[in-house]
Amino acid sequence: MSASSRHRHRSSDATPGEFDYYLLSLSWSPAFCLQSPSAAECNGPRRFGFIVHGLWPQNEHGWPENCAGSELPDNVVQGISDLMPARGLVYHEWSAHGTCSGLDPADFFALLRRAYESIAIPAPFTRRSGAIEQSPSAITAAFFQANPRLQPDSVVPTCSRQGAPRLREVHVCFSRDLTPRACSADALREACRASSVIVPPIR
Repeated sequence: MSASSRHRHRSSDATPGEFDYYLLSLSWSPAFCLQSPSAAECNGPRRFGFIVHGLWPQNEHGWPENCAGSELPDNVVQGISDLMPARGLVYHEWSAHGTCSGLDPADFFALLRRAYESIAIPAPFTRRSGAIEQSPSAITAAFFQANPRLQPDSVVPTCSRQGAPRLREVHVCFSRDLTPRACSADALREACRASSVIVPPIR
């Protein structure tokens, strides 16, 4: 999966470990595969629903990126492949975001897994059924219903902006100890503004 570009407020000289909270980005793989059908995650024996795009250190204004960090061991890349099936994505996410966490690679991706496993995926997003169309607010409500501990403004659906809007990602914000918290204004600005979005089915 290609990594999304996030250019605003980029800081390439940030100090690892200096940030305010984490944003977990869950990518809806069926929508990505419609645009990039040759990608690795779209051609294996497993058909994915949500995969992890990344766990991004955030500040209340902007975010750090591309901090100094250690090399990413191959066993760590292999160990996260069930959540992040594209090796290139794992390397990119470590370089761009994980290095700013202040953690070593094994601890960072263990934290990423803990963040993912703390979120219950709503039932409609786990079934192999036809495409559905619903409002971004309904998607948010489904996550709140499945995860009562989530805080207001802690879930942000995003969508494509070309043609019929499709669900792209769902962002969930956590404090540094993975307690759910509200997303910052920067993260909330990424929210889908369409009245309804298409959610392509898992195939």
